[in-house]
Amino acid sequence: MINEQEIEEIIEDFWEQNLKFRIWSSLYGADEKNWVLDLKTLQTDYDNIGLRLYEAILEDPEFTIQKINEKLQKEIEWDNEIKKVPQFKIMNAPVYDFSKININTKLVEVHGVIKSLSQKLLNYVEAVYECNACGFHNHIEGLHIPKVCQGCGKKGGNFTLITEESKIEEYRELKIQEIIDVPKQVYDTLLVEIPENLLNNITLGDRVAIVGIPQVKSTNQNSNKDKRVKEIFIKALNIYKLNDEIKITQEDIEKFKEFSKREDLLDALAEMYAPAIIGHLNIKKAIILQAVGGIEKFIGGTRKRGNIHILLIGDPGTAKSQLLRWHHNIMPKSLYVSGASGPGLTIAFTKNNNDHISWEAGVMVLANNSVACIDELEKMKEEDRRTMHTAMEQGVVSMSKAGIYVSATANTSVLAGANPKFSKFDITRSLIDQINLLPTILNRFDLIFFTIDQIKDEKEEIELAKKILMPEIKTTPEFLAKYIEYAKNFKPELTMSALNYIAEKYAKIRVSGNGQKIPINTRNLEAVQRLAEANAKLRLDNMVTKKDVDVAFSLMNDFLEQIGYDLNKLNIPGNVTEINNFLDLIRDYNFIDYQKMRLIAETNNIENLDDIIEALKISGDLIEKDNGFIIGGKNHEK
Repeated sequence: MINEQEIEEIIEDFWEQNLKFRIWSSLYGADEKNWVLDLKTLQTDYDNIGLRLYEAILEDPEFTIQKINEKLQKEIEWDNEIKKVPQFKIMNAPVYDFSKININTKLVEVHGVIKSLSQKLLNYVEAVYECNACGFHNHIEGLHIPKVCQGCGKKGGNFTLITEESKIEEYRELKIQEIIDVPKQVYDTLLVEIPENLLNNITLGDRVAIVGIPQVKSTNQNSNKDKRVKEIFIKALNIYKLNDEIKITQEDIEKFKEFSKREDLLDALAEMYAPAIIGHLNIKKAIILQAVGGIEKFIGGTRKRGNIHILLIGDPGTAKSQLLRWHHNIMPKSLYVSGASGPGLTIAFTKNNNDHISWEAGVMVLANNSVACIDELEKMKEEDRRTMHTAMEQGVVSMSKAGIYVSATANTSVLAGANPKFSKFDITRSLIDQINLLPTILNRFDLIFFTIDQIKDEKEEIELAKKILMPEIKTTPEFLAKYIEYAKNFKPELTMSALNYIAEKYAKIRVSGNGQKIPINTRNLEAVQRLAEANAKLRLDNMVTKKDVDVAFSLMNDFLEQIGYDLNKLNIPGNVTEINNFLDLIRDYNFIDYQKMRLIAETNNIENLDDIIEALKISGDLIEKDNGFIIGGKNHEK
């Protein structure tokens, strides 16, 4: 045991031997690295005095850090040029799993994703109460009315809280969700109380390390405010973002460059993807292209997403879930959820047992800059599926409630699986009839694939059974994961020849076979561009070529053929196409009223305007406000 006097002596020694020069050399440069006490280096780089300070921090972290900061304040308080004294922070403390934390643990570091964040709360470190009888100002720790006036000695008197003289700290409550490689139905969470001044640019969905002290607090049990329960939480001393990117060496890069020269590059990568899952080669190709993504663009203030969204629909037992789980395992920061477990997808407001309001991130926010693998999408709550629309297209989710507005980034690709309504997919019936999803959300997906359990001839079934029972696994997922991570760094642009090539192929699809007009719209065109950009990234090239365009159209053609049509007979429901065409016409308006929409509809020979408006309201693309509408995902004034 180290007592408080010994801790202060250790701090004095460490200051003289190490901190003094380090602080004075950086004080005017505001180098934040010098204000961090890295517990790993304390053990190894500062001889015995560093090890003693390390032990002191572990023994009594709050007191030790307080005394270090008081020492700093004392040493530099004479310098009037220093307006704000920095505070020391701790990093690289012993890392604990959520389940291993208990009240006897004095200092922990936990890693997780910020799942919820409360409104700003106030903590009275020291409250000042004025005695109404004598006027004496009583200084009380915490927010507790004095029982006796310290000035006149009167018991049970009346007191007035003097807020401006009280010492108040602003803080927030947040919950972090565990980071694990194996998908779970329910992820463990941990409550954290953190001073407002530590948060800086930390927000929902960030993957963070939190250093703090386990403590216990009493909370109301559900709605029963008379019954209190104990809950462990972390009182945060520091928070910082994790850098958990895949580590790539120069040797890896040389291997990637050589591998990228292969003529069968995408096929070779697809063979590496989930090798134990037999077949589904085009689906695997599409998922790999999704992993690297296209290029995000901003044109005239409007965001054009680079994310590629893929939906797998089909019979149970046809590898949909396995493909999703495998993708989660190789993609950093991705999340796997099942609609059957009922997790939120975007963002929601919650109120805890102490009536503190928080906003809670769903899967689309928690998987920001990665992939949300959503199984059994058709079982998600209807409200969740509706709020997905804006997130998938605009990369942002927002909500307003009780005067509180919150917005969070959801730059997330969606890989979803869904089962048909009638257990088995029927190729003779339309897609809309067989899936419990709105046409408007189906149209957000760049590619839709069908995994149908079709019976082959006996010889083929025997060969397939052998492959399933004894799969030939030639590679580990590490190479594929690293290759994808490296390829994501490229920023390919369309060459003029590639642009013209896309336009020509698109026009042929639009008007094909006896001059028949095909209802394929700009959404499909943009999907082709994203897929072509992704293929260029895989080639480690910064230019999109005709070859990339051919790959993109090949997958698009496969998507269309799988739903029972070809490029000469594309059968998307007419009302969906009409809805999307109308949305394209009004997308650039900040605010639009009904009369203007009526004029646009009449000019473009669009009928059923009221039905279209209702569909766009349901999908979240139109938000009714005052005497008109704002376009979902842009200019959200709540």
